[in-house]
Amino acid sequence: MSTNADLWLRRWLRRIGAPSSAAPILELGCGDGRDTAYLLGKGYRVIATELTHERLAACARRAPGAVLLQHDLRRPLPFADRSLPAVIASLCLHYFEWEQTLAIVTDIRRCLTGGGLLLCRLNSTQDVNFGASGHDQIAPSTYQVGARRKRFFDVIALDALFDTGWQCLSAQEMTIHRYRQPKVVWEVVLAKRPVALPRPISPD
Repeated sequence: MSTNADLWLRRWLRRIGAPSSAAPILELGCGDGRDTAYLLGKGYRVIATELTHERLAACARRAPGAVLLQHDLRRPLPFADRSLPAVIASLCLHYFEWEQTLAIVTDIRRCLTGGGLLLCRLNSTQDVNFGASGHDQIAPSTYQVGARRKRFFDVIALDALFDTGWQCLSAQEMTIHRYRQPKVVWEVVLAKRPVALPRPISPD
């Protein structure tokens, strides 16, 4: 793994806002706690989730101040509606079937406060070093990469995923150097917005 700090969240701190003791940030798929530790160092409270105890243990070693939660993203998030100011999801939303991915994003939106932020990174269709070519295709833009299915996104897929209830603040395709080989990702920042309700039909 590269030793590059990959401080992708740094430029979004102003948008996230000042730390609040009453409002933790939720981090999905925290991995080894790299982003978790960065946010804690900036004064934010963080609830960090992962699928396995082993990954949570790795996060705990790197970011001992985080609240740790074992959670499978295929299940609803255990948080109340409109209770979170921001959700971080770096490279953890592209392992699922399309309908499940839509459901996960919808559930994230449910948990966000009005105007709350989703900051995420997703595999790009240009990410050839990490599975976007040379593997068996099992669904549109989805490949079997070793033991895992991995989805890769283009602009059309991003538009479809965040079509309802989101204001896109930024969507940039970029190369990052977090790993041994360059990885191409989409970095997307969105704000929750109300879904417009249909206007009632006036009686004649």
